[in-house]
Amino acid sequence: YLDPGHGGLDPGATYKDIKESDINLEICLNIREKLEYAGATVFLTREGDYDLSSINARRRKKSDFDNRIKLINNSNADMYISIHLNSTSSAKWHGTQIFYDNVNKNNQKIANSFNKYLNIKRMPILLKGMYLNKNLNVPGILIEVGFLSNYDDRKKIISKEYQDIFANQIVKAIINYYNK
Repeated sequence: YLDPGHGGLDPGATYKDIKESDINLEICLNIREKLEYAGATVFLTREGDYDLSSINARRRKKSDFDNRIKLINNSNADMYISIHLNSTSSAKWHGTQIFYDNVNKNNQKIANSFNKYLNIKRMPILLKGMYLNKNLNVPGILIEVGFLSNYDDRKKIISKEYQDIFANQIVKAIINYYNK
């Protein structure tokens, strides 16, 4: 299950006219295409610029998360991957990061496998209590592709070529994880 973070009224991180939600979706659509070509069945929490909150929800963000959780938990999926972009007030931070919650015993194993396979310099980060992750029954991780607030990362992230390279890396990491 692929979860392109944010969407609709919640664009996530932004830089000028660049919206995190749009890039997350493009990357997930690319990953889905490649995984389906490899024979996998792939689901997405969203396929357009919208959130998953219930109509007239008082707490849109929680409603959005709750509906993502329902979709993923009711799917019988083997794994979920939530795709996001990072952003900070400092432009010095850069690079891909992987986050996981220890609710599911396989989450750390998945995070470590992806981290090693993608050759990420930082260790995966344990985030206890992250609402989405702690309520999912399906094992998985959250990947912050890069920092929209960093010039070099931003330049790569908005490039279709880099999005394609990153999608290929994720597909290979998934295949590698299941072929161990």
